[in-house]
Amino acid sequence: MIQTVDTDIRPISDLRNKFAEIADYVQGGNTVIFTRNGYGCMVTMSFDAYKHLNDPVLGELNRADDLCESDTRHYTRAQSLKILKERRDARRKVHA
Repeated sequence: MIQTVDTDIRPISDLRNKFAEIADYVQGGNTVIFTRNGYGCMVTMSFDAYKHLNDPVLGELNRADDLCESDTRHYTRAQSLKILKERRDARRKVHA
């Protein structure tokens, strides 16, 4: 799934002069491209956006955590392992 974000282009001096404003902006899921002498020199984004961008597995785990929090069914580790083993064994019987 491609997620669109707003991108703002600003001079690098804004990082020093308007840090709080920029921090709030990127926490909203946006990115900022900073320029030095008219050329792009860095990109700023929220830490959550960075994690999702650089670690797809972590992103999927976070999404699973969000789904679990909204679901009333919760399993212990032992229960989860038991269910997974039962499903694995059932698949093995079908393919045997």
